[in-house]
Amino acid sequence: MQSDYYAFRREELNSGLNDLEQAIEEARNTRDRDVRQQAERKMAQGARNAAAVEPHLAYLWFWARKEEAGGKDLSRRASEAANSIRNAWQEGLGHSIRAIPNAFRFVPDVQDRAFAYMPPLSFILQIPFQLEKPYISRDECDFYLFDNPLRKEKIFKEVPMVAATSWKGVLRAALWQLDYKKDNEVTIRLLGNLRGSEEGQAGRLYFYPTFFDQIGLEVINPHSRETGVGERGILMECVPRGTIGKLLLLYVPFGPVDQSEQERRVEVAQDLEVLAEGVQAMLTTYGFGAKTSSGFGTAKDQLAGQGVLRLRAALPETVVLPDAVSEHPQPAQDLPRYLESATRLHADLRRPDGSLKSEAEYRALIEDRKQEYTKKDKQLYDKAQRWWEREGQQLLRTGPQEPEPEAALPLTETPPVSKREFATLSELRELAQRVATQLRNGGAA
Repeated sequence: MQSDYYAFRREELNSGLNDLEQAIEEARNTRDRDVRQQAERKMAQGARNAAAVEPHLAYLWFWARKEEAGGKDLSRRASEAANSIRNAWQEGLGHSIRAIPNAFRFVPDVQDRAFAYMPPLSFILQIPFQLEKPYISRDECDFYLFDNPLRKEKIFKEVPMVAATSWKGVLRAALWQLDYKKDNEVTIRLLGNLRGSEEGQAGRLYFYPTFFDQIGLEVINPHSRETGVGERGILMECVPRGTIGKLLLLYVPFGPVDQSEQERRVEVAQDLEVLAEGVQAMLTTYGFGAKTSSGFGTAKDQLAGQGVLRLRAALPETVVLPDAVSEHPQPAQDLPRYLESATRLHADLRRPDGSLKSEAEYRALIEDRKQEYTKKDKQLYDKAQRWWEREGQQLLRTGPQEPEPEAALPLTETPPVSKREFATLSELRELAQRVATQLRNGGAA
């Protein structure tokens, strides 16, 4: 299929490539300055036209002609055509990137209200970083102007990216450098076992790709070990220094079904601390992408925006976020939660005849829903019992009851979500330590 595509593109390029060759021939054979300048303008326009259709195929076409040329003139003409196409392509390189439409949702919104219904103690981490050094990677592309193209999104071929799998690999490498080896329990919890292992445990972290909106070129000049002199510059695509990207990580704490709540909180706290340490080291010290040993692919400690940590748990001084809306409408604000109306108990607390259930009946109802009978439930029942003894019984005996509603809604609360922000990667580590301490001390989920 790819061969058919390039064959079709070659037909589109046919007349443009012929015009380009003709313009080069005119520029080389004339001694008239005006004619030569006109031919050079025609040559530049032909190169731009070819670059607009398929620059890589056009360039490689002339480069192949150069390699197969039998004479010096033909070889020189093909080389000049190839170079003019490359120059035209480089002129438009920085303007060729179009953002991926938000409708595709390749990366979720960190403020998405659906997060409120993730499993307890889940968290999502968004880090808007700015490159300190250019980012270099390698894409697998058969037809390209040079041998070192930057990795790009498969459909939106102009958009450079860091794949989710790449983030996972470089984070594992950074943790290894920090002495969290592959058999460390935190490493296994975060990233899972290595591929091919017998355990086959998946990691709790889910990675999302990062997309950039700029492309540049870097020239690397390897030096001879014998003479110490640069031999030949190597042209490489890169994401230039100063470009902004977003690293997004989702953590879901699955584990043994018989694990206690306190044990799970301790694990999540430890995972959060190690993750913050690993992310800071990965971005600022060890880098990501290719040529990291030469300093490429590092980011600044100061973030390009406000970093966000959203945790599916209630931490001290946390206000439930307004976007986390309960699935069921809540009772009117001027009524206690144990009442459905001014004269009727809530359906969870009411028998069919309108009287108050016993505490054992109410507890059985809660546990049938696979929920734990907590101190809050006990306090709610006590309040309902006092109301029943004070006025509920009398209302039932003397006053007509209101019509039975079609379907009573369970007493549900908005799931707690805590939000924390940070401005630097160092601040992220400090924040992770504070949140971890709160989780160990019993932050409610």
